[in-house]
Amino acid sequence: MASAPPAMALEVEGRYRASPEADCEAGDGAEGFLRIEGGVFYGLSGECKMLNPVNVRDMNAQLFDMECKGANPNFQWTERALFMEGAEGGLILAWNGYAFRYERCPVPEETAPEAETAEADPAAEEAQPAAETTATD
Repeated sequence: MASAPPAMALEVEGRYRASPEADCEAGDGAEGFLRIEGGVFYGLSGECKMLNPVNVRDMNAQLFDMECKGANPNFQWTERALFMEGAEGGLILAWNGYAFRYERCPVPEETAPEAETAEADPAAEEAQPAAETTATD
């Protein structure tokens, strides 16, 4: 039975620097990044489905059962992990005995659709000079 991605009590989807030296402008294939998308945590050594979310009382945090697999299909594991919004932003991720803080990469700004349409319509630009020529003749 297929299940929908878990409802998130906190907004953790996005891209994070695994180290301060990681360049947020680098493409998705670049090393040094973590990504959370659609209820899946894409880490440095594999990916994990984030299942069975449990809200942590009086904290902006959730616990998940993580079903993980590495690059080698025979390398699979299950862990519990705590995801929490950091006091200074970013993500705090705690696994049994380990805690990490990751800085969120800014979301790239997209060009407004109206600007793209105006720039991409050469017919509108060509019509303008023709109208001016007719008015002066």
